[in-house]
Amino acid sequence: MPVYLDHAATTPLSAEALAALTRELARTGNPSSLHGSGRRARRSVEDAREALATAAGAHPSEVIFTSGGTESDNLAVKGLYWARSGEDPARRRILCSAVEHHAVLDTVEWLERHEGAIVTWLPVDSEGVVDLGILAAELAGTPDHRARDGHVGQQ
Repeated sequence: MPVYLDHAATTPLSAEALAALTRELARTGNPSSLHGSGRRARRSVEDAREALATAAGAHPSEVIFTSGGTESDNLAVKGLYWARSGEDPARRRILCSAVEHHAVLDTVEWLERHEGAIVTWLPVDSEGVVDLGILAAELAGTPDHRARDGHVGQQ
């Protein structure tokens, strides 16, 4: 039996998830429309949102559906940055590990270039783990390290 280990781009669906997807794909209706098919589609979306929120211990308004990982990364990183800097313009700092997926790295770099974000790139060890001492120092505002090879950010 083959073993699938590449879950970075796609994860095999469980039989239950595949059955639910197949059932929904057979239906028509734009969830933003007011006709019967649209209202039925909207109910399916909202039922799914409520089920996921319950499973995650969240409020349904905190569950946002996206088309994939890159869109999700952009929404999370930019959304948090803009929310925080909007509350307090001095809150422009982003701490990011140097080994994030490019969808995160590119978004952080974009915020740095276009929105004035102040980025600190956190180094990782040979296992890809952030040094928690450095992270704690950065969070406390007392960095105890210096830039190495341009991968640890602005001090």
